[in-house]
Amino acid sequence: MNNPIAAIPTGALDQLRRKAAAVASIKPWKPQPGDILEGRIEGARKTEGPFGIQEQMIVRTPAGELVAVWLGKWLVGQLRANGAELGDLISLTFHGKEVGRSGASFNRMTLVTIPVE
Repeated sequence: MNNPIAAIPTGALDQLRRKAAAVASIKPWKPQPGDILEGRIEGARKTEGPFGIQEQMIVRTPAGELVAVWLGKWLVGQLRANGAELGDLISLTFHGKEVGRSGASFNRMTLVTIPVE
């Protein structure tokens, strides 16, 4: 019987295994008020969230951990306004949940980015 994995080039299979290990190691950011996430923007992914399929930004911390942050409207807008790109450094501070004028709750955050040349 033929082994279908044997037909895959070794380099491609190694790359697949590294990517699978990296994806499995991503931790969701579940901040408490005052928590700060610092690191480098590594990429983004789509995953199932509380409101269906949603996008997350992946950040590599100085300790080397991969952390996923939900990309809500405010955060996407701030990343665009700051011209943030892959590889740039970010500092995201979670101040806590607040209630807006409309009565809807939202996460109050502060974002600082630094471009990396």
